This record gives sequence, structure tokens and C-alpha cells, in this order.
Amino acid sequence: MWGPQKKAQLDLQLTLDRHQDAMRRTHIEESIPMAWNGLDSFDGVAPHKTRVTIRLDADMVKWFRKLGPNYSQRMNDVLRIYWSALLGGQISAYIGDDPMPRMQLEMNELNRRLKEQNAEMGIT
Repeated sequence: MWGPQKKAQLDLQLTLDRHQDAMRRTHIEESIPMAWNGLDSFDGVAPHKTRVTIRLDADMVKWFRKLGPNYSQRMNDVLRIYWSALLGGQISAYIGDDPMPRMQLEMNELNRRLKEQNAEMGIT
């Protein structure tokens, strides 16, 4: 019989596998809105809060609530850490993802377009 730690490890692996498969099918770069460009620069202004209704796994809600008051802020922090790490290139969204920061990828694309335009105009 497996103990709680082994069950948690198996659950983690199965959950990650499921999400990696889904993200592989829907490329992460195509799913990040253009309006998010530059949001990785922190200027000290607290983001506006929006009330939402979502369905979460009961065990996750129970765990966050046991951590004490402001558990919804902790959930938000976990999402922000993941989002920042993804945009910053510290983690991969799916197997084979290029961990190069998304902003650098966009800059490379803009440079490529500029070179093409310059070549069309005869500028070297």
C-alpha cells in the first residue's frame, strides 16, 4: 500500500503529464495575449483585483484555507509565480518548449522584420 507521499508524487506526475500534453497541442506563445507584453517589468503598482468564480479541487481549497487568512492571495501568488517563471524562461510550458524569455523571442522577430524591410528598400 502506498503512503500519502507516494500518492502525492504520482498525482503530481499524472497532473503534469496531462497539462504538458494539453499545452503541447495549444502552443503557449499563441495563447499569451499581446497586451501582456512588458508586464514582466514590476513598477511597484499593485495590479487591479477582479472578482471571479472558479471551480477548484476541494483538497486544494482545504489546503490553502489551512494556511490561514488571505488564502486567496496565496493562490494568486502561486499563479503569479508560475506566470512570471513562464514568461521569464525559468520553466517550460511543455516538453520541448524553448525556455528563452518570450520578450526576447518577440525582439528577434521584430529584428527579422526590420532586416527584411531594409533589404526590400536596399538598405544594408
